[in-house]
Amino acid sequence: MDTIAGLDEFGDVADPTLASATQPSVAIKVLDKRNNAIYLWSLDRLQQQLRRMRNLTVFIDRPSYSQHFSSEEPFYSSPPPLYSFIGNALVSLAPVSRRLSSTSIVPIFCRYTAEAIGSCRIDLRILNVAPPKRHPGSGTSTRSSSPLPPPTPNGSKSLNVGSKVNFVLTIDSVKGLSPHDFSAVHLQARLASFIGPSAAAEEVFASSVVDLEGASLSDLKFRRTFTIGTTVKTLAHLREGYAPIEFFASVTPTYLERLERWDEMREQRIPFANGNGAHTNGAASPSSQSPRPSTQPMRRSETEFFMEQTHDVVAWVQLCELGPDGEYVPVPVVASGGADPGTFTLHQGLQRRIALHLACNSGRQLPWSELTRVRIGNVRLLDPKGRLHDSTSKPLVTLPLLQQQDVEFKPDGTGELRAEALWDSSVHDSILLNRVTGANQKVVVQLTWSVAVETCAEPVQFSTDIAITIQTRDARPPSKLMTFLGSSKILSKTSTVFHVRLTPPLTRLAKDLWRLDTAEKYVRGEEALGSWRPRGITVVEDYSRLVSMERRAADVQAIRVIFASMPPKPPTQANSMVWGGEELLKNSIDLWQKKFGHRGEVFFPFHLP
Repeated sequence: MDTIAGLDEFGDVADPTLASATQPSVAIKVLDKRNNAIYLWSLDRLQQQLRRMRNLTVFIDRPSYSQHFSSEEPFYSSPPPLYSFIGNALVSLAPVSRRLSSTSIVPIFCRYTAEAIGSCRIDLRILNVAPPKRHPGSGTSTRSSSPLPPPTPNGSKSLNVGSKVNFVLTIDSVKGLSPHDFSAVHLQARLASFIGPSAAAEEVFASSVVDLEGASLSDLKFRRTFTIGTTVKTLAHLREGYAPIEFFASVTPTYLERLERWDEMREQRIPFANGNGAHTNGAASPSSQSPRPSTQPMRRSETEFFMEQTHDVVAWVQLCELGPDGEYVPVPVVASGGADPGTFTLHQGLQRRIALHLACNSGRQLPWSELTRVRIGNVRLLDPKGRLHDSTSKPLVTLPLLQQQDVEFKPDGTGELRAEALWDSSVHDSILLNRVTGANQKVVVQLTWSVAVETCAEPVQFSTDIAITIQTRDARPPSKLMTFLGSSKILSKTSTVFHVRLTPPLTRLAKDLWRLDTAEKYVRGEEALGSWRPRGITVVEDYSRLVSMERRAADVQAIRVIFASMPPKPPTQANSMVWGGEELLKNSIDLWQKKFGHRGEVFFPFHLP
């Protein structure tokens, strides 16, 4: 849902993490039944409160420690806000950018249920517009995404950069806010709502508080004169932006109970009895809902979610050389200790192959299909003192892969992949790979490979360093007696363990948004919650529907004002030729009423004559 940034003059301080957020954030709605308040916590604030809750359980049997902890502070905000944010009324600023005064009846939408809970009259009256003292030059125009008509080219009908506009904002005729839900109400407007994100400081102007027990909503009024200087960013905000009028109230326990029932029924996707779900109190009553289903919905498979996956992959690397019998034989790997991955012992002038054997404990959850590329390069020298010298051949050379690759998924839940590549060390043009390696020296090369996975858009990249030594062609292999006399071991391959993280891409389609909903994912200990479930993806759906309704209602009022200010034009012969066809008008209305596809997606199965 929407976050409330800034500071309310009556003590409602928003979470600083949410107030400074520049992108959509996750917030926790707190229904404080003890103090009859509604407020938001960020995830950081929730983690702090959870640590305090755990302290109560850890030291509950130790009075000497528990006396220093408050039993109420972890569960509520201290001090609780005097007034809770209940909704706002949105007004378009497009008439102001055209020097037009406007008066409209605007619905007040609840930010928690996305329903209209009342209405108010908003009057924006232009007093005067001071022209710029000097011509600042033509600024870059911003293309509007609003359905409103573009500003007129006549400078006398639209604001210019550098001018100052003086207007009066009047709000009255507030209706619909029930005294059963709210005991006291006030409203406020922000200067940044009219200037835009470029506002230097946050200024909040609030009305007086109206006690609904001793007064009526007609006493709730607001009047304020604003003077703003127009810049390029301010003009763009006036043409395309909206100004919210925020309503705060002291809520009653009845209202909190309705919000809680709303969350439960909305998550169960119970259809509304009246068809459109509109309620004047902002939450549906139990009598207007169909009976609760007796069976619990089936849990969705976790493989259908777009979540980050982690897999452990073990890679064994073998270097094979051509033997006298024409077969490729693995070269020995000398490891000096348990932490040493080992050093391959190679001979000069022999053909070589690199054999890769990958194993994963995830099985078909990591459905790899083949090795797509193997590269080697970045040749470096490791001297006897442990210093790694700069590379003499940095480019990575792509090795030709053999067509035969083995992919196997075993019944025990593991998966294996084997492949081989041809390696000609002369293509690196490095003296370190052509000459005999000196005593107590090693040559380090970088080996990288790519694995194609069916569920990944791009191949998974692996990279490791291997150490080799070059000997003469007739040199004998290391003696096995060294394994008995010292701590060295002679192996046939070296291994490396990789931790693979697969991150899902950000979805851009509404039809795939449900896959990000992990409300049905099992969490250990959720049995203790009983029938309670957190809100799922319906929170995003409600917010998207709320933003669309608010802006459409504001655009309709703005377009009415703009069209009313335009002088009527006499019909011409061209206009009669375009708009005079009754058949074209009838076909357009029939096509519009059919509503093909999803909302916002209309396709034309036929061409109009």
